[in-house]
Amino acid sequence: MITRRNFNKLSLGSFGLIICSKILYAQNYSGPINWVGGSFLTGASDIEKDFPLTKSASEIIMKENNATFLNSYLIKTLKDTPLSNVNLQLGGYADNAQLALTFSFAAEFDFGKFDDDTDDTSIYLIYSFGQSILYNPKSRMIISSVPVRHIAPHVVKKNELAKFKSIKVELMKRAFHNDENPKQTYIQQFRNMLDKQSFQKKEWAGRKPRITEVIIPNKSNLFNNFGLSKEKFIEFVGQSSTFAFGYKLNRPIIPFMKTKGLGVTTIMRFNSSTKLYQKVATKLPKPDLDIQIFHRGWRFKEEPYIKGNDNIVKVKMGMGLRVKVIDLFEEETIYDLSFIATKSFLENSDRVMRSDASTVCEMTEALLERIFQSVGDKSYRSLLKKGEKIISEADKYSATFKVTKKSSDVMFNQSDKLLSSLPPV
Repeated sequence: MITRRNFNKLSLGSFGLIICSKILYAQNYSGPINWVGGSFLTGASDIEKDFPLTKSASEIIMKENNATFLNSYLIKTLKDTPLSNVNLQLGGYADNAQLALTFSFAAEFDFGKFDDDTDDTSIYLIYSFGQSILYNPKSRMIISSVPVRHIAPHVVKKNELAKFKSIKVELMKRAFHNDENPKQTYIQQFRNMLDKQSFQKKEWAGRKPRITEVIIPNKSNLFNNFGLSKEKFIEFVGQSSTFAFGYKLNRPIIPFMKTKGLGVTTIMRFNSSTKLYQKVATKLPKPDLDIQIFHRGWRFKEEPYIKGNDNIVKVKMGMGLRVKVIDLFEEETIYDLSFIATKSFLENSDRVMRSDASTVCEMTEALLERIFQSVGDKSYRSLLKKGEKIISEADKYSATFKVTKKSSDVMFNQSDKLLSSLPPV
């Protein structure tokens, strides 16, 4: 039986244990910063629709303090490991605070479950993207945002399922915090990223990049039996691109919004006392680096793995991406390169364990991380030009990542130009 235990072996990131330089901003500030808590980066009417698991998990109340499980552990983590030289107000609001901080959920993706009958377990895969957002409560302007991501397969014994009203909500709660893997939780990742963020500035300094558009091929059969709608996949690519840029280049990036050109957004915070959401309308900085992601689509091909054995097939999958960056101030394209990725793996012929959506999303995310890493890392740039190959004999898969031949001729010059347009770290 081929299982789906080894999700995201190809990711260059980890569960929040990324080491990167501090991200810098402008105009000095040393006053108090009000802690807003957990929130959603969307309007009230969209929370239930776009975050069905995160919303339910984030509203779970702890009996001992009448606070949500999410905010209780956010505050506990910030108290146990306080930020150095930052006057973060955890116990209440300071009237003279000119900045506020929130951990805001930006997107949720549920890839369903895969049943493994060999050991009577079910494997669930849920992606979640968030932002560490620092904003000015008076002007309502977001002055810095750093992406946060949590992704992990959850293996659950089938006899556990009856213990919970919704096992997926329970798994999202465990993703927030659990005592078994406290260093790999969503909250810990958020805390790790706070160490990479500066709180001594009042304005967003330097270039303001933003993923402004995701373009997908207009093929009618591309999303047939795929597992995600076209709109949801576009959102996934936008969130993954934002995450990859922020993590691999160690720079702030404006949050991705599903609506192109939207200059405002809403931060919705749950009040555990009233059980209502409080709205803060915020403004997004105007980008001056316009990043466009073109997904070229994907193709799967199956062939027998062992002659005479029809139970297992070898699957080959290929896809491509084009990344274009426009300097809006200079009104010129400074980066326009194309890349390809392939993966070969084994699957059951009945495809019970196969999710085309999770495979395509995994490879898309892995390629995006490599693209932005190549911008800042010249040695890795050379590897991507030659072609990076990953082989796992144990898991029976291989993958390759490469810049296209046409783009390889200008890869170094364009990567240097993009890197020089970003503020130093």
